[in-house]
Amino acid sequence: MNNEEYHAHPAISKSHLDLIARSPMHYWARYVDPNRVAPEPTAAMLLGSAVHTHVLELDTWDSRYITAPEGIDRRTKAGKESFAAFQEAAGDRITITRDDTDLVMAMGRAVYSHPAASMLLNKLPGKTETTYMWFDDATGLQCKCRPDWISNDGSVLVDLKTTEDASPNEFRRSIAKFNYHNQAAWYLNGVEQATGKRPEQFLFICVEKRAPHCVAVYAADAAMIAAGETATRKALDTLAICRAADRWPGYSDQIESIGLPPWMLPKADGCALPLIEMY
Repeated sequence: MNNEEYHAHPAISKSHLDLIARSPMHYWARYVDPNRVAPEPTAAMLLGSAVHTHVLELDTWDSRYITAPEGIDRRTKAGKESFAAFQEAAGDRITITRDDTDLVMAMGRAVYSHPAASMLLNKLPGKTETTYMWFDDATGLQCKCRPDWISNDGSVLVDLKTTEDASPNEFRRSIAKFNYHNQAAWYLNGVEQATGKRPEQFLFICVEKRAPHCVAVYAADAAMIAAGETATRKALDTLAICRAADRWPGYSDQIESIGLPPWMLPKADGCALPLIEMY
């Protein structure tokens, strides 16, 4: 199936699990509410999709994207006519600005200039955007995943990430913030369930959005995958319970106690962390 068909299919994806983990009410509002309105993709999502296409599916770039012409003054009659002609010629293609086109191409060059990333994508035979579907034994729910890239022998999964900071410390923060550990576990288990063979590695190719567009390649370690398996199992079980009961709670209905975040709590020696540093 193509990307649009995949996202429209009701099977459970990692994105579904992210929302049910936040609260069942958030999941209901996005996927169950009969009056729901699909959210518009953010600028970061649009850029990520364009980079994905340019890096992993370059042969489809011209059929999927078109760069908007510069210098057209749409306040004038001639400008309006010129832009209307451009839109007609563009058809169903996604319009992207010249600046964003240049940015996407610079990020693509950076990925293919990185030794490890280039070796993976150029030397190891593989395919992009393959859909895998399976039924979860414990809940009976139909599930899906669609890895960015998988080697032809099924041993390596690659996920391409655009990021503000690809350094190890900052990308660890991104893993926690965006639940990338859940994604690693979900994709590894999904491919195994669908094919009978578990990939040996899940790799992140990370490319920074700002020049010089540094690139890093990281392999998800065993602890990350184990944490992702625990989290996705809990989210999937919660979803099954909510569906069976047709009950979609939000946060607590009671008055709850709340305190400081852990980093603001006193140290072991009794000294509190400073809230303001004086220079």
